[in-house]
Amino acid sequence: MEERGFVLGTLLAGGAPAPAGLVGGPSCQAALTALAAQPRSLRAATLADLIALLRAPVPAGIERVHPGWLRERLDPEPTPVLRAITDELPVEVRRIATEILVSRGEPGGAPPLAHPPGRVIELRRAVFADLVPLAGSAGPPGPEARALMELSFAAVEEAIEMRGAATMGASLRGAPAPVLAQAAAGMGGRLGRALLEAARPTDPSEQPGERDRARVLVSAAAGEDWAPLAMRLGLRALAVALNAEGGDAAAAVAQRLPPALGRRLIALAAAPWG
Repeated sequence: MEERGFVLGTLLAGGAPAPAGLVGGPSCQAALTALAAQPRSLRAATLADLIALLRAPVPAGIERVHPGWLRERLDPEPTPVLRAITDELPVEVRRIATEILVSRGEPGGAPPLAHPPGRVIELRRAVFADLVPLAGSAGPPGPEARALMELSFAAVEEAIEMRGAATMGASLRGAPAPVLAQAAAGMGGRLGRALLEAARPTDPSEQPGERDRARVLVSAAAGEDWAPLAMRLGLRALAVALNAEGGDAAAAVAQRLPPALGRRLIALAAAPWG
């Protein structure tokens, strides 16, 4: 979203080159160069799309955002503001607002106070400004992130743990059977089976590179204790995959996780090794 804002600002300024040190990096410059080569009508349409996206009161797909992220933004708001900004939003958002109101001893179903529509839009933008779209044309572009948008919150975490187990298995290809059995037993259940499946030999031409990449991730996660091993490895492997998809992929998937795990994913995606 930050890059889209930069592109929009540059277009509104007449397409002037970006001063050194500003947020516009290679991807922004590539987008501006590509747009400059397009017909004026297409540039105008792109400009209109960017304005609509960045002026949206709430990000598309807000109902897919994990309740933890929504609660962080809604809980500090005074009751009148909370009622106003969540009125007519998707039921998933209103449910969090009702829980907050009930915890304050307020009637959850009371109608909001009347506010000018423009003011409500401004308040919504302020409260939800740092959330990225999870749906529509501005949603995550790549298949990895899009697939995770369609899962339940619990299923997203499970998918990441399964990825972690598979990463451990890939790192152990060629290891003795007792080593594999011990690793699988340590994860147990479905995760252990996923580890053993991933540890099976594959195409000899592909195995060394994939195994070496998996070992790098396992080594990076060694000694950490902020989550079970499968989750730590899964988030690292996912961060690498989402970086390859570009855009706001990591931030979008992070919003499908509890905030603590989501922030870990964002930090891992921003790390140099990712």
